[in-house]
Amino acid sequence: MIICTTVDDNMRFEVFSRAKYLVLLNDKGEILEKRVNPALNQPLKRPAVAKECVKLNANTVIAPHGSLCYPSYRILKRARVKALVAMPGEELRLNNLKEVGFKEVIYSSFLAMKERIFE
Repeated sequence: MIICTTVDDNMRFEVFSRAKYLVLLNDKGEILEKRVNPALNQPLKRPAVAKECVKLNANTVIAPHGSLCYPSYRILKRARVKALVAMPGEELRLNNLKEVGFKEVIYSSFLAMKERIFE
């Protein structure tokens, strides 16, 4: 199993649009690959991360709260990738994560719109 998520310099979960790194983990939480977040130079940041995770054959994506806007959610669902939610700022871990619900997608979509307007 391959897990994809985004983190900051301290290896803590960070929102897709602001994270410095995209990391791939195995099911034991060991880092398989760490690369610069591809979303940092993209106009549509959240979908760029979702597309990259699918491209890297991830089975699961851990989306920090506020990361999974509707286009990103659709990309993952279409590719049959499981989406889980973590809180930004928490240490990188694989336990006590919950599945993404529609409220998370709505919140993330509004956050993405706000970021585009004010940046």
